[in-house]
Amino acid sequence: MAELELVNLSKRYGKKVWGARGINLKVTDREFIVFLGPSGCGKTTTLRMIAGLEEVTEGRIFLDGKDITYLPPRFRDVSMVFQNYAVWPHMTVYDNIAFPLRMKKMPKNEIDRIVKEVSKLVNIYEYLGRYPRQLSGGQRQRVALARAIAVKPKIFLMDEPLSNLDAKLRVRMRTELKAIHHKTEATTIFVTHDQSEAMSMADRIVIMREGRIEQIGTPEEVYYNSDNVFVAGFIGTPPTNFMEVEVKTENGRMVLLHPHFKLELDDENAEPLKHYNKDKLILGVRPESMVILKNKDKAVFSERILVVEPQGSHQIIAIEMEGKIVKIVAPAFPRYKENELIHVSFDMKRLMFFDAETEKRLNPFKDLMEIQKV
Repeated sequence: MAELELVNLSKRYGKKVWGARGINLKVTDREFIVFLGPSGCGKTTTLRMIAGLEEVTEGRIFLDGKDITYLPPRFRDVSMVFQNYAVWPHMTVYDNIAFPLRMKKMPKNEIDRIVKEVSKLVNIYEYLGRYPRQLSGGQRQRVALARAIAVKPKIFLMDEPLSNLDAKLRVRMRTELKAIHHKTEATTIFVTHDQSEAMSMADRIVIMREGRIEQIGTPEEVYYNSDNVFVAGFIGTPPTNFMEVEVKTENGRMVLLHPHFKLELDDENAEPLKHYNKDKLILGVRPESMVILKNKDKAVFSERILVVEPQGSHQIIAIEMEGKIVKIVAPAFPRYKENELIHVSFDMKRLMFFDAETEKRLNPFKDLMEIQKV
């Protein structure tokens, strides 16, 4: 059993700068939580407070109901895997993994059993006699991971452990990390700024900005039910397209007016805006919710292609509207060319509406079952 609770957790540097502020979070047993956000958003600061490496300014940290806010790191029963591996260069792989077990004065035969067991789990058993300088970056990260697993902590803390690896190895390692998590059933908190990494690994994602939590949810929830413009823009590749539109009523129907198009909403799409009394809103359309049509008459607008980005399985079409780049995810075929005129429509059931001033979502899905029906 390993449950973590953060209550109004805050960290202040000096008198004015807050590294993290008012963090409230419950992490359940065996859960894989990802802290996601841009650099400087407070995710690593929060992780380091949990580990005991940063002093808490305000709030409390509870592990299985026990207040560990001011406990020294060695008494917290947590293991941390760092971005820069943090393996000892003068020790073999075997000794790196065995070191924390020796510090606990465990019997030699027990240490040997655990070292071999965890090295097999993370696929470095054949390298036990080597030194870190004889290993690749991915192998060194596995050593750090094996050392963390060996002490059987209540919680694993991982601070961007894959960021120093090349792109191909990162993809492979995140699959392996998720598999290891399932095998060990360990409660894990993982920090990253890579949203695709977060989406592929997390049970729940904690999206942070400027020291505060913006939204907590499953990958599906934060993607389809983004709480605000920041979350909708941060989650997804390419990011959501945002367009400021005027809200009008014509012939009893709600209409969104943009310099490049006029979009009439049906009753279902207009329902969330029934009590919206402002004359402008932000329309959010994900690139995969924009469709290129052959028939101009059924299109929302027509524009010339600025850039085509081939991706193999699909292509990304970039156009320019009101000085902003708008991206469309299109099938791999037919191939499109720069300056080609295309006719674009929207998946009307996937449109997102945001308040123009607060940037809060106006029409979240009430249930993920709604998404599956679309």
